Amino acid sequence: MGTLQIYAMSDYIALIENHLDSSNHEYQSYNNQIEIYSMSNNTVFINIKNNQLIITSDDEEYKFTNINDKFFIKLDKILANF
Repeated sequence: MGTLQIYAMSDYIALIENHLDSSNHEYQSYNNQIEIYSMSNNTVFINIKNNQLIITSDDEEYKFTNINDKFFIKLDKILANF
């Protein structure tokens, strides 16, 4: 993740799934959405809408226009509380 790369929106789901797999998180993906599950019955949603990545947790919503280190750092911080 150290270098900035430009990806097509269609590649985002696969990149996020690979990241979640490497972190051993349980998730389900369908229709440009990923649902990430926790042991405490919380769910984090990642949606791709209008050329934006939107992370929605119980507390907040975060929007990104690119998949980059900032996106994965924020996702990891949210998932660390799972």
